[in-house]
Amino acid sequence: MKIALLTAFSVASVLAAQTIAVIDSDRIFDNLGEVTDATELLEREIGEWEAHADSLQEEIDAIQADLEYTMVMSPERRREREALIEEKSAELQIFLSHTFGPGGLVESRNSQLVSPIVASINEAVQELSIEEGYDIVLDTSGGLVVYVSNSMDITDMVLEKLSTGGSD
Repeated sequence: MKIALLTAFSVASVLAAQTIAVIDSDRIFDNLGEVTDATELLEREIGEWEAHADSLQEEIDAIQADLEYTMVMSPERRREREALIEEKSAELQIFLSHTFGPGGLVESRNSQLVSPIVASINEAVQELSIEEGYDIVLDTSGGLVVYVSNSMDITDMVLEKLSTGGSD
């Protein structure tokens, strides 16, 4: 308890001596043309992937309809059509999973398109922070710390304290 209070007071006094700035990354994203371009491109690609999934589903539906409405069909032909339905259904599920599932093509493509934009924003924030003397930059839209001056980082001191056993 004593350590927590001492740490809280130490951090508060260190923060009081620092220059803090904030950004609103949502507003930055809304005002960057690159973000709009990337969003439109991704939406177009998603539309194409959805159209492909729809066409696979239409194939499955057509084969199923053929099975249901064809009264005269040999058992061998019926088994072939049922196997084809299973094959196409599996193909559709794999496509959906690889494209729209976690870690799928949509996620990967979004990352490819957005990562360079985020990197340039972070670079600009860091440059401005150094030029203007900001020690900490907080993002009001996400509550994230975007930049912290190295002089603010006490991680090494905490690790040193833990390694020497000085925790009281």
